Amino acid sequence: MKIIKTPWKRDFLGMVSASKKSIKITSPFIKENICTELLSAKSNNVKLEVITSFKLMNIYAGALDTMGLEKILAQKGVVKNYPKLHAKIYLFDDEKVVISSGNLTNGGLLNNYEYGIYSNESALVNQVVADFNMLSKHENTGKVKQSDIDTVRKIIATLPKSKGITLPNIELASPEEQLDVIDIPKQVFTLKDVSKYKSKLQSIYPSNQHVMDKVRQQLQYLRDLGLIEFLGNGSYKKLWNDSASSKN
Repeated sequence: MKIIKTPWKRDFLGMVSASKKSIKITSPFIKENICTELLSAKSNNVKLEVITSFKLMNIYAGALDTMGLEKILAQKGVVKNYPKLHAKIYLFDDEKVVISSGNLTNGGLLNNYEYGIYSNESALVNQVVADFNMLSKHENTGKVKQSDIDTVRKIIATLPKSKGITLPNIELASPEEQLDVIDIPKQVFTLKDVSKYKSKLQSIYPSNQHVMDKVRQQLQYLRDLGLIEFLGNGSYKKLWNDSASSKN
């Protein structure tokens, strides 16, 4: 067992080219250029299965390249969709595994600071293989076909071009003092956490008798942007990682 840190693209492609039977990957984000290099390094008789998160938002945002998936399918690879996928697993011949924070992207293999482990210890590898196979056959896992890719492209073609967004915030007494949900350290938070700011905001905006209504409006806006999720009963969840909020 050893630690794998970026850049590990050369190691990745080396394991791809050395594989004799199978390559199994889970990665929510996938880029076309990495798929091209993977397929070029892979022997023709080696089976490739990729599980990803085939979400419209991932594709629309450019985090998941449909052209990459299309190339995998064109070379008789298997692509599957598990919408709640976050794990990044790389299995080679069911004998070697890399478990990493890095996606199948330039960021995940080269540019971001990613961290993981490599192992060829049979007990560990066999457990990961079993988990991968279970996920592959899970009732919520579906097979992605070319027709699915074509459908998604048609949908995205009708959508407006994505614009850069500025997260809403409320200016306080000085430029350093700003309130938005990024300031809340919890990934899952409640209205009670947000309401801690109420008295301070009320003192700054004494004419506004509906400060919490304004805050709820901002939360609604963030939900509409797909940045937070309403969990019910006054609870909310951030849909990004504060420590790695940029796309891989």
